[in-house]
Amino acid sequence: MVYLVGAGPGDIELFTLKAINILKKADVILYDALVNPEFTQFCKKDTIKIDVGKRKGKHLKNQEEINELLIKYAKMNKEVVRLKGGTPFVFGRGYEEVKALKQIGITPKIISGVSSTTSVPESFMIPSIDRSFSDSYRTITGHDLNIFNEIITSYHERENLIIMMGAHKAKQIVQSLLKKQFPKNTPIAYLSKGTTKDEKCIISTLEEINNKDDKFFEELKNLTPIITYVGNTINALK
Repeated sequence: MVYLVGAGPGDIELFTLKAINILKKADVILYDALVNPEFTQFCKKDTIKIDVGKRKGKHLKNQEEINELLIKYAKMNKEVVRLKGGTPFVFGRGYEEVKALKQIGITPKIISGVSSTTSVPESFMIPSIDRSFSDSYRTITGHDLNIFNEIITSYHERENLIIMMGAHKAKQIVQSLLKKQFPKNTPIAYLSKGTTKDEKCIISTLEEINNKDDKFFEELKNLTPIITYVGNTINALK
């Protein structure tokens, strides 16, 4: 059996009980860069643990190689866990791995995790929905500006944006939002390493961030992983 397991946003205590129980019996675990390394406390002594982490500019294994490893160990009748940050199908390429396994006749089991898209803002006391400020939120990748600009076409006062993987395009994203008539005083927060001991929160406005120098944006890249949160519910903190 192959399991795609969500490891949550970073805090080891946000692993689900179901995830822990599966880790206890795993023969092989392929884990992501953002997974808390303390997961090994739940494993058998002889569990094979393979780091297949992918970070900006550094891929230990590309997606095709990861698929091949899953198939290799599945064919050996091992209990295989693909341990992914957050939850498998939210920006985790989980379904690409499902399709690769299904092509050889294996249907994996999906074990959802706590998604960082909502849990990280909550860890900083920022609600995704608050009736005083918003009725909806949208989660979007920020690493491809063409896709970002195609999807985010206009400003909605009562909608929040949760932008994943946007740290390396932070300045361009802010400039894009301003061009799309987002008010200059729209709150923006950079939420770094949420739920972990190294977490950090930077709260500002679109105008203030747009006026920052290059040094600020270089330092921001060093704080990854970052969730960029744009919206009026940040004011719920006040």
